[in-house]
Amino acid sequence: MHPTSIQEEILRDALASLGMSANISSQRMMGGYSISLKGHQFAHICGDGTGLRLSPEDRSTLLAMAGAKPLVFPSDPARSAKFALVPGPMLDRLPEFASWVRKAVQFSSSATGKSGPSPTAGKKVHQKKHQGRK
Repeated sequence: MHPTSIQEEILRDALASLGMSANISSQRMMGGYSISLKGHQFAHICGDGTGLRLSPEDRSTLLAMAGAKPLVFPSDPARSAKFALVPGPMLDRLPEFASWVRKAVQFSSSATGKSGPSPTAGKKVHQKKHQGRK
């Protein structure tokens, strides 16, 4: 499994390949990083892997793949029901991963998947910096 910083870079590469790299924010949440586009969370990166917020149909399809599993938020069962961890090797297949990222973005910003903008939408949030120590 890739470290969370690498998972985030791969996710940003997938978004860039889809022309969706603007207005991305990340913040610490529930033991990992919540990733949002225009204030709508569509992914969660943690030590267990990269989770995507998907429609019930897409979530079932992804969970049928070898290596995929539910992303469990112990304190929030309702949130857990919307996320699935992508199989680790999929992160190394950018076109395939990007197609799943597109589904997550579309669902999270749709009327069906919309939970409203995150509380930090439009605010400056923690942004990971990839710089060495001085």
